[in-house]
Order: sequence, then structure tokens, then C-alpha cells
Amino acid sequence: MMRPNFSNSKILIIGDVMLDKYYFGSVERISPEAPVPIVNISKEESRLGGAANVANNIASLGGQTLLCGVIGHDFLGKEIERITRQKNIRTVLLRTLSPTITKARIIGGKQQIVRVDYADKSEPKNDDLRSLKEAIFTHLPDYDILVVSDYGKGLISEEFCSYLIRSARKAGKKIIVDPKGKNWKKYSGADIVTPNVKELSDIIGYPVPNTDRAIEKAAREIIEANQLTSLLVTRSDKGMSLISNMAPIHIPTHSEEVFDVSGAGDTVIATLSICLAAGYTIAEAMKTANVAAGIVVKKIGTATLTIDELAQNLP
Repeated sequence: MMRPNFSNSKILIIGDVMLDKYYFGSVERISPEAPVPIVNISKEESRLGGAANVANNIASLGGQTLLCGVIGHDFLGKEIERITRQKNIRTVLLRTLSPTITKARIIGGKQQIVRVDYADKSEPKNDDLRSLKEAIFTHLPDYDILVVSDYGKGLISEEFCSYLIRSARKAGKKIIVDPKGKNWKKYSGADIVTPNVKELSDIIGYPVPNTDRAIEKAAREIIEANQLTSLLVTRSDKGMSLISNMAPIHIPTHSEEVFDVSGAGDTVIATLSICLAAGYTIAEAMKTANVAAGIVVKKIGTATLTIDELAQNLP
């Protein structure tokens, strides 16, 4: 297959911006203080997480992106600014009084030992939201697709989400949402919502078996109840399914081995959005996103892939 070219794909991302910290080391003994392993740290890494990981995936595949969100007045917020500059990701990042959302993972060998989260789930103040709305209103006409990356950390409230979807529809832009929580009415009007099977089960209120028929039934109920257009359900080792008012599309997985699923959903939504912006059909975009996810789950931690890795793995 020809090497894809996403240089003209322009994606505006709004959502919960995070920093993912990784502490890598080795485990040789158990602590005498408590029955826990002692990890001797040999390497420390900072990576973009949450909505920032979606932007990082798009930039890594050669697309153009603008990342909008909030960070804290702290060192971790500065770290996000440093990494986005280094990766040529355009940003509108407002500094707020809340600390920067951070997930710190301690890895012993190839095993994650513990994750420590720093998160304040309060909504940003009205002045901050007004500034973000102004930035989105200004920049949206220049972009093909709006991605809403909701991690349930307070930014994507019902009112703000409705504003985002209204604005994008008015501007004639496609809207793709990575959902969180139990209120999906706020995503009404979005073109595609991309839950995994657990999120699908949480919203419908019972465990949904990971079979084509069960996924279709649950997805159709959710679409109807929340006035949605379509659901693209990521199904781990079963691939992904698109449920809409058309015939369902089921695509099998593309990965034989899985090291780490953290961030795979970000890779799916990033690849899907740049493919659609480049004129792919939804089926073509799904197949490409599926291949991309199959590559990143073989990597440890929040990861991206290059255009060359994608091209080598496309059928």
C-alpha cells in the first residue's frame, strides 16, 4: 500500500490535558516495611497524556493539530508546554489554579507496580471557559474535524460540550468524541462517539458481552437514548465495530501481542480523525485506525507510532 499522507489533515482537539510520568526500574527484593516490592529506579520519562496524547499521535503521523485545554501553574504544566513545543504541536493551554492532571506509573521490569494520580475534578472558572470558547471560535474554521477528548476530569461539562458540538456543527465540521462517565446526552449531535466495551457496559447499566450481536444491540439502545449518530466501539482482542443507522461494520483486531493498552483509544481517535480529514471512507479510516492501535499496544506505556510504522503494517 502507498505511504499515507496526512499533511493536510487538520484536527482541533479540546479535552483533559494530562502528563504521564513513567519511572522505570528493576525489582530485586521486597520491602521490610510492608509486603511491597522495592523498585530501583534507573530511568524517568514524561509523556503527553489524555487529550495531549491524541495531539501527539496526530503530530507523529504527520497531521496538523491544535490542542486546547487547561494546565496548572506548576512544573508539570511547564513540562507539557516543553514537550508540545518540542513536537511542534500548536496549543491553547490556559493556566488555572488547579494542579496539572498527572498520572505517575512505576514500572519494575515490564510490569506496572503502581499508578499514582494527581487530579482535581473541579470545572474551570467561567473566565477560563470563556477564553477557551473564544479560542475555539477563532480557530475552528481553519480545521477539518473537532475531537472532544473527555477523561471526566471536569473540563468537558454538559454546558461546555453542548457549546463545542453546536459550534462545530454551525461551522460544518465533523465531531468525534472519546466519552467518559454516565451522561452521554451531552454528546448529542456528535458524528462519532468512540467507547470501549467497558464504557459501553457502564452507560447501559449491565455487562455487555464482547460479541457482534450484543455490541450492536447495546450500541443501538445507547444511540437512541442519547440522540447520537454512530458509535465506534473498540473491542480489545475482537477489533472494533461501527454501529449507526447503516449496516454495522465489524473489523477484527490487528495485534497478536499486547503489552499495554494505555493510550490505545487515543491512537484510534487520532488515526480515525486524520484519515477522515484526508478523505478516507469510514470503513477505510477504521481499518487504518485498527492497524495503528495494533502497533501501539505492543509498546510499553502511552505511545505513538510513526507514519513509516503505519505504512509497513497496512495491508
